[in-house]
Amino acid sequence: MTANVSSGLLDEFRSASLNPQLLLSLVHRLLSHPKIHNGFVDVLKLPSVRKTLDELDDGKRTALVKTVELFAFGTVREYHRLKEEGGESVVWTLNDVQLEKLRMLSVASIARGQIEEFHSEVDGGVVLSSSGCGDVEMTDNAPFRQQKLNKTEKGKKKKDGNGMLSIPYYRLASELRIPDDGGTFDERSTRQLEDLLIQCVYSNVLAAKLDQSSRSLRLEPHVALARDDGSGPSGGVCGSVISRDLNTLAPESARAEATRMISTLKRFLKRSDDLLSTLECSREATQTDRREDEARWREVRRVVEESPSRMREAALAGVGGMQGMGMGMGGGGMMGSGEPMEVVDMAGRRQVKRSKGGHSMMMGGGGVRFG
Repeated sequence: MTANVSSGLLDEFRSASLNPQLLLSLVHRLLSHPKIHNGFVDVLKLPSVRKTLDELDDGKRTALVKTVELFAFGTVREYHRLKEEGGESVVWTLNDVQLEKLRMLSVASIARGQIEEFHSEVDGGVVLSSSGCGDVEMTDNAPFRQQKLNKTEKGKKKKDGNGMLSIPYYRLASELRIPDDGGTFDERSTRQLEDLLIQCVYSNVLAAKLDQSSRSLRLEPHVALARDDGSGPSGGVCGSVISRDLNTLAPESARAEATRMISTLKRFLKRSDDLLSTLECSREATQTDRREDEARWREVRRVVEESPSRMREAALAGVGGMQGMGMGMGGGGMMGSGEPMEVVDMAGRRQVKRSKGGHSMMMGGGGVRFG
């Protein structure tokens, strides 16, 4: 239950002057409140409420408790079933505002059930949800999930690569009892359903989009809802579908809730381990790439640093070759400063020049000697 909008109402439930008539009025306000979507069972557990319930006769007390329980973890389908079985003696007759709210809560239960079913199928677990809402088209862009789903649900579910769960309109209409008279689901009923789904999204009941082309509600299980107190994603989130009260009234329902929570925690632990393993592999790959990059850059720096000396050596080698082409290759002789010297240029022409160096050079069969 949202703290800011319900604190005043809860104070009235805790009042020592609470009486049966006031209790009935407060419960109607609670069920009609547009921003209270959970915490209904907690109200019934308040000492003042329990004391006042004992003052009611059995029929009124049973109808009140059953109506509150419907908003805690029930659905519209259950409401209509109870109305058909016992009428006013079993459950209250809801007004339009309350019925719309119960439908919104039913949408949350359907969405939650389908998300859990999808995760159970992908992870190879057991489907624990019993919402009775099949005909869900699964879509996911993760390759490993698609491969696993193709093995387990081959040919049953369609994928469009958008990472969403798709629930057809006709299935939602059947679960939500739209139209009210149980008639045919037509264009007018489609508008009524879409208005309800839009209200669910704007009321922060679930994260989803309406796909009119495929006439389906497309859930976004990886988009988190911000809290109703206005805090952003960093202030705290409550998942992609709003949480409803846990049904722990009977041992069977309590065990089912415990099993569901254990399964959810196991999936969370498994995915956390998978994420940790992926991060470790990514870290090792990044370190390997970094070492290879550092080695390449060291080689580049070495080549750059050695380039000037290599260029000088190449230049000197070229000059030496040019001079060697002009040296006499005969039996040897003496060349000193100012003496004539025959030089062959690059074009092969022979010229006679005088050396300007300060050394004499003799070439012979034994090599070159400087004097």
